[in-house]
Amino acid sequence: MTSGINSGIVSEQDGIPIATPPRAPTPVHEFGTLAVHAGAHIDPTTGAVISPISLSTTFAQVGVGKPMGQYEYTRSANPNRDHFEEAVAALEHARYALAFASGSATTAVILQSLAAGSHVISVSDVYGGTHRYFTKVAAAHGVHVTFSPSIEIDIAELIRPNDTKLIWIESPSNPTLGLVDIRKVASVAHQHGIMVVVDNTFLSPYIQNPLDHGADIVIHSVTKYINGHS
Repeated sequence: MTSGINSGIVSEQDGIPIATPPRAPTPVHEFGTLAVHAGAHIDPTTGAVISPISLSTTFAQVGVGKPMGQYEYTRSANPNRDHFEEAVAALEHARYALAFASGSATTAVILQSLAAGSHVISVSDVYGGTHRYFTKVAAAHGVHVTFSPSIEIDIAELIRPNDTKLIWIESPSNPTLGLVDIRKVASVAHQHGIMVVVDNTFLSPYIQNPLDHGADIVIHSVTKYINGHS
């Protein structure tokens, strides 16, 4: 699961101007209310307060290319997925969210958006599946990843002008629970026009909102703490 938006607001941290993503409007409800009601829509036909499961692959059209409502084909958009994305976006203070089949699919989409020759800086103790994707799949597509055990200290030296496109953070990391000063890393990255991705799986938006600390994209494997199966 991923949510985020491009940078646009300039602020200062330790006297250093940093660009942070425009936030969604400040929520008028507390976290508990958002967790229950964000993304929930009352069914206009039955009045159900919980969204019914939408099993349809296709949706009716009044004419060719003229859907009755906002949906045409469930791969493009689906009521349940839309409501889930709205909920996660609200909890992460984001303008929007995108749902994928797995957290690893999210990682793949982000890395595949980079051109061959791009350079990524990542914390060393990332989730094993992420590390394997970086070193085996991304590398095969011409994206090189440099791992740093102390990214807050090393970031300025590791940045390759014109090549470094992304900073990848897990905080806390899986499974060693290493912590990263997100705002400090983001302040340096944004000076160079580099986007910052934070895997927030291990804290969840209940405890931490990386976008509020300068991250551009926040991702989750929602089967962990948000969904709670493991």
